[in-house]
Amino acid sequence: MKILIIGAGSIGTRHLKNLLKLGYKNLVVSDPDEKKLKVAALLGNFSLYKNAKTAIEKERPNIVFICNPTHLHVPTASLALNYGAHVFIEKPLSNNLAGVDALIKKVARGKKVVMPACNFLFYEGFKKLQSVLKSMVYGKAMLCRVAQGFYIPWARKNINYKKSYIAKKTEGGGVILDHVTHSIYYLSALFGDIKKAALLLSDKHPLGFKSEEMAVLMLEHKNGVISGIASDYICKKTTHRIEVVTEKGTLTLDIGEDTLIFEDRKIKKELYRGDKNLNKMFVEEIKHFLNCIKNNSEPLQGLRAAKNVLKVLIRAKKI
Repeated sequence: MKILIIGAGSIGTRHLKNLLKLGYKNLVVSDPDEKKLKVAALLGNFSLYKNAKTAIEKERPNIVFICNPTHLHVPTASLALNYGAHVFIEKPLSNNLAGVDALIKKVARGKKVVMPACNFLFYEGFKKLQSVLKSMVYGKAMLCRVAQGFYIPWARKNINYKKSYIAKKTEGGGVILDHVTHSIYYLSALFGDIKKAALLLSDKHPLGFKSEEMAVLMLEHKNGVISGIASDYICKKTTHRIEVVTEKGTLTLDIGEDTLIFEDRKIKKELYRGDKNLNKMFVEEIKHFLNCIKNNSEPLQGLRAAKNVLKVLIRAKKI
């Protein structure tokens, strides 16, 4: 199996390292940035390409991981399918709906596995929260609060983040498409489809981005649960926490601490504690995708689900 990784940024490099750990060696890397290619070359003896189309045409990979800027995801996926590859697409699916339906139809006509990224669905802490909510041992879910934030200059040390796609509206940057996408995926898995969405964007840009650096997204799910996501690029204490208010108390999944706690007025009970190795979920995500290819089975997350997430974000953002 020959695997091509298109985009050697932080997530592309993570997938590259994890594929190596899983024993895959026939790997190819493409990125227009020579500095990123040089960093990737330190990890192994890979064929390197600056142009993704050239890499696909010459290497004819069996599998393509699409980790390039958001606005390039759909055309790159379509190209990879034209050359008979299975495709893994990083989140979000795109920065708009152009070409998405055509891509879905193309996948339906073929026999290739196409999986959008959804790493938190493979996180043990999330699976524990999902199981606890389903059992209703700690009460029926009523309200959910998500807090997520990190400081981009620290998280993206090796790139000029102001010139990266994350800083540009036209390329799918900003916390809504780049970061809140994660939360829409897992909140939909926890509480079902989303009925309404409303968005508040800050007009402050302390990092100098053209895209939004701070936002709050409010959601109403079809089952009646309401949820809110506060997300930012400026928080100097990395935070990712999911609080679910139930009829009996509050369930708090702290992803940084890798713990799930239930609390009410009288008790505080730990329901889960992991080893803080959050890379495991990315490994499990890749293994699931590769097993779907091996077994010719449907992935946990498909293009239609990814399109629904994108539609929620686009409606809220009005882009």
